[in-house]
Amino acid sequence: MLAIDSGNTRTKWAVFNDDGRIQDAGVCLKAELGGFIIPASWKSCKRAIVANVAGEDVAVSITALLKKAEIAFVWAKAQAEMLGLLNKYEKPESLGVDRWAALVASFKRYLNQPACLVVNAGTALTIDAIYQNAFIGGLIVPGFSMMQNALLQNTATVNPQNGQAKTFPLSTADASYSGVLTAIVGAIVMQADKLESHCQDVPTVVMTGGDAVMLMPILTQVFGAKPVLAEHLVLEGLYLMGSTKA
Repeated sequence: MLAIDSGNTRTKWAVFNDDGRIQDAGVCLKAELGGFIIPASWKSCKRAIVANVAGEDVAVSITALLKKAEIAFVWAKAQAEMLGLLNKYEKPESLGVDRWAALVASFKRYLNQPACLVVNAGTALTIDAIYQNAFIGGLIVPGFSMMQNALLQNTATVNPQNGQAKTFPLSTADASYSGVLTAIVGAIVMQADKLESHCQDVPTVVMTGGDAVMLMPILTQVFGAKPVLAEHLVLEGLYLMGSTKA
């Protein structure tokens, strides 16, 4: 099965074998989809499942690629329940499908206790909570680059892109860079604390997304334990969702 995850910046894909392991995977920028060359590994795929939060133009490009590759496909959607995980969003179908896929994968592959915090550190940062077999809610926060760009666009002399992380910054560049990083980490830590208080248990923290590797060392130090890093979390969730339709 082929799984495709089109986010705000990048389109990720993976080819899964029959036992759910990834055989091949890749990524391309959204702007490069028009010139994307279909990989040889796609030829073994009988079907595909696609998550798209990047808009109609990307949907058109992906449709053209899959038709060219002669692969039947479905568009993934959030549901009220999937593989034993309940979706308690006010309107379950309105939950971002990438968030839902990450939750499903965390629930089925990485959860070994009642509570889990699922963090997708991409263009936007999403921080979603699972407790007792249910998604109970989450946050959407501007991602690292988005926060940096907001400072660049709305201030005259602040440039976080030239800064470094410092405990007590003594330059404007370091102060703004460290501020963005602290805001991101603070949102994750605060939500983890809230979930722990809610369920009276330390939650598993599962990380994915382009900025996850950058955040892992800081969060490991803060939590005193290393979060689970799942590079292909959304794609794994899509595979699980697609397998239920076999």
